[in-house]
Amino acid sequence: MRKLGIQKNNNWFVNKTNVKFPEEVRWLLSLGKKFTLPTTRTSFSPILTIAEMEQIIMGIKNEKEKETARNKLSNRILLFKRNIKHNSAEKFILAAFNQTKAFLRSHKNIVITDADKGNKTVAMYESEYIEKINKLLEDKNTYKTSRTDPTSTLQRKNNKIVDELYKAKHINKREKQLLTSTAAAAPRLYGLPKIHKPQVPLRPIASSVMVPCYKLSKYVGEILKPLISERYNVKNAFNLKERLTNISVCDEDVLVSFDVISLFTNIPTMLATKIIMKKWDQIQRTTSIPKHKFQQILDFCLKDNNYFMCNNKLYTQTFGMPMGNPLSPTIADIIMDDLLDNTISELKQHFNIDIKFINKYVDDIFAITNRNDVNTILETLNKYHPKLQFTMEMEENASIPFLDVRIHKNNNNIVLNWYSKPTSSGRLINYLSSQPRKYKINTAKNLIHKILTISDQKFHEANIEKIHSILKSNNYPNHLIRELIKQETMRIGNQQNKTPTTATANTPKKYYSVTYIPKLSENFDHSTLKEQNITLAYKTNNTLARIYTRTKSPLDIQQQNNVVYEIQCKGKENENCGKVYIGTTKRALGVRIAEHKTDIRKQKHSTALSQHILNSGHTADFTNTRIIDKEKREMTRYTLESLRILEKRENTINKKEDTDNIAAAYMLCISK
Repeated sequence: MRKLGIQKNNNWFVNKTNVKFPEEVRWLLSLGKKFTLPTTRTSFSPILTIAEMEQIIMGIKNEKEKETARNKLSNRILLFKRNIKHNSAEKFILAAFNQTKAFLRSHKNIVITDADKGNKTVAMYESEYIEKINKLLEDKNTYKTSRTDPTSTLQRKNNKIVDELYKAKHINKREKQLLTSTAAAAPRLYGLPKIHKPQVPLRPIASSVMVPCYKLSKYVGEILKPLISERYNVKNAFNLKERLTNISVCDEDVLVSFDVISLFTNIPTMLATKIIMKKWDQIQRTTSIPKHKFQQILDFCLKDNNYFMCNNKLYTQTFGMPMGNPLSPTIADIIMDDLLDNTISELKQHFNIDIKFINKYVDDIFAITNRNDVNTILETLNKYHPKLQFTMEMEENASIPFLDVRIHKNNNNIVLNWYSKPTSSGRLINYLSSQPRKYKINTAKNLIHKILTISDQKFHEANIEKIHSILKSNNYPNHLIRELIKQETMRIGNQQNKTPTTATANTPKKYYSVTYIPKLSENFDHSTLKEQNITLAYKTNNTLARIYTRTKSPLDIQQQNNVVYEIQCKGKENENCGKVYIGTTKRALGVRIAEHKTDIRKQKHSTALSQHILNSGHTADFTNTRIIDKEKREMTRYTLESLRILEKRENTINKKEDTDNIAAAYMLCISK
């Protein structure tokens, strides 16, 4: 590593086992699950690249230009496949990756996961992880075991609600399609180790993206957002700085912060519903849904869907909101706003206490108040609800941390300095990660801008050293760091002299998400993109997440949706077939397989699969159905299906028309 000039940071990898990890393995795992590996011949998928870019090519109106664009794409892919080469650093990364895979295969009793805070990688024994997650679930006041999976019932209830809203014209057809649940599954609970706390407990997180009410909860959350008070809530450190600009302090004033203990699992949902429905006058400005119907939907989202699966067992959360429900942050803000309204009113009415300044960010409250009043404020906060209890932190040396700033009293004024918690690792997009260079540059620029804009001028010199250290540890070159810091300091210096520019009307850009392939993505036909006013938003799929432990209960193949799948034909006695059927579905795969079975049982020739089985007397191997691709975007998924059929054209049951929309230009690209 030293010879290659690669920086390592021993703080990014926390080993809670007694196993000694080799240096290269520690280093690679320390880079985090989002670190993207160099593209190799085996990791590169021409089919995925074609399917993603084909959605853009289809937008070309002229057929001749469309074919030209396809030929260009095909040629570039072929050229790229022939010329995949790696520099010394990339070769080292790939060797370290292979070593890490082998090491983890030989230590299957170790869990590799993210830390709860600080952006670090943690290694712990699997037995310890299971013991800690089970200990969490032993809290009978919050969780109880459930015998039956309510998912199917809840999905039907969700879709009935959505259908009723559509029929009553409270939502349009597109909203109905978005809110309808087609492939629900129980939320999966997992835990993130709190390495900053003694005994390293786990923070429970429920992955709820497939819960029946997920989209409906997001929809309700948007309706409720106007209830969140602008008076108390700060969006970020820039917003906080703006609010503190004209605040003056005296000797009797003290800086203090209050923090709720485990807010989400302690949110009283019945109280939340009561508060929300009291504000119906505000809510009805943003929706046409009647009051009684809205309360029914709210109860459905808050109470009925509070369940999850962990270690293949079902549990119900009897109190609070799960971390992962999209409605949880909005409900938390509404509860906290009401809490502050009540607290401030009671302090004024019963104790004649006026808090000079009070703002919050989710469950963290920052206040400036008289030193003699802080204990009364804490007691009043804790009186609001027995489940919502606060801890308090007082200023030290006339300063206190809040969000990612340290707030200082400076004579009679307030000044801010950038602050990183002791748990913070400083891990960013690593410069060695195979991601677009402009994303890395923007990451560095945003860090520099944030630190230097938030902090007072007197802290800049020390902060520039910190910036340099952070970027250097993420393998950013020294010359680049110096140049970016210079640009930002000049920008800050010139800001006062800038003349405001008048906004000009531009045609809205269209964004397409595509997988980034170094040395290929940069060479796409930019004339096509420019003509359609398209900007590519790059994503990655060859990351270290592949070797992190899957701590969530796996989703059964039958429950997976938005897939391209393959079913083999087993032939019949003394007659092997070897043919395959390739299909796609946005619903749960089990539902589609059941339809295939029904077609065969009822002798319906509705698909190429049923035709083949009924005409030949063969048997389909439904038990070993295989998922080839997962893709949410419908058109991209259909294109993937066609390409997979074309790839196995000599061996598929599918009809010729299944590939008619795919150009022959791609034949060479997808040949093995």
